[in-house]
Amino acid sequence: MNRLISALFWCALIMTLTYITLPLLVVLAASLSPTSDVTFRPWEWTVEWYRDLASVRWLQPFWLSVKIAVIVSVVSGVIGTMAAYFVVFEKFVGSEAFMAALLSPLSVPQIVKGVAVVLFLSVIGLQSMLGTPALIAAHCVLALPFVVRMVATSIANFDGNLFRAAQILGANQWQRARFILFPAIKPGVLSGMTFAFIISFNNIPLSVFLVRPGDTTLPITVINYLEYSLDPVMAAVNVASMIFILIVIFGFEKLGGFSAQLHGGSK
Repeated sequence: MNRLISALFWCALIMTLTYITLPLLVVLAASLSPTSDVTFRPWEWTVEWYRDLASVRWLQPFWLSVKIAVIVSVVSGVIGTMAAYFVVFEKFVGSEAFMAALLSPLSVPQIVKGVAVVLFLSVIGLQSMLGTPALIAAHCVLALPFVVRMVATSIANFDGNLFRAAQILGANQWQRARFILFPAIKPGVLSGMTFAFIISFNNIPLSVFLVRPGDTTLPITVINYLEYSLDPVMAAVNVASMIFILIVIFGFEKLGGFSAQLHGGSK
């Protein structure tokens, strides 16, 4: 019986991994197509399409997306950590309602949020903020619930006895938070910042309403490019984006604890 369950588990795992990775392999193969049409000729594969990625058409939106994603991850990380700390650790009257308010953006479709931001800026006369400022603000609202949830989970798993022991030894509240609590919840903070970076970098439904000419992110540039052509350059852009995101995830993991947060602990 155990062997049957184990065999079923491995079959399900292999099928799931195949389902996830097969489209990625198709995109990779398309980026190596020897002709401008997407074809599958492994014996003639070429990397010439990746040279086009160094053009201004792709580099400018890429660096804009990176800049916005970095700012969003830092701002969301700071605000989300502080909010989770006060809601979960420094419990106060109405903390549950405050947490529900912090997580409420998850219940609103991104397209609706995009339209709401545009209408809000129009009503208050700040249409000039459309572009990078509006993208940063809107992406922070979108990413903040993920950071709050990750950090709140880490704080909930924190051993309060360590905090009390530091208090007995004479540490003040700031010292206890800085040297005891924050190092322990670092995996949750970095996990939340990772999610914030990825969500901002890959966002389309919200960004499509907020970009402006000369201030276009990479995903929106990809969508605009697809309106007129589908060629191996498009596949090369997607492959390069996937590799970049994997590097970002690996970097955050090395800094302090993506996998530790997934296992509910800390390094």
